[in-house]
Amino acid sequence: MIEPVIHDTRNEPQRVTFTDTHAMIDLADGRIIGVPLHFFPLLEAASEEERQNYQLGSQDVYWKDIDDSIDLTAMLSGLYLETRKEYKAYLRKLIAERKAAEPST
Repeated sequence: MIEPVIHDTRNEPQRVTFTDTHAMIDLADGRIIGVPLHFFPLLEAASEEERQNYQLGSQDVYWKDIDDSIDLTAMLSGLYLETRKEYKAYLRKLIAERKAAEPST
């Protein structure tokens, strides 16, 4: 029997791009995986500048400006916890406050 081999670097994020509805993450092994932005309300509400200001970790992507991240292990395995309604209400309030603080154009 052949034992599976885990390649630690395969899942390392290399770059993030966005569509209107998804964050697309390029991985070290050439895969491109996408996650709906509505899974991450703070990222969905972020400005283009905030979305482009990310840091790549070995197994995550972190956006300092909005203090949010995508955990690639959870993303690849589908292990997402249901968001409590209290937390959703907190996120809606936080997003509204951030939008209110944006300078008018």
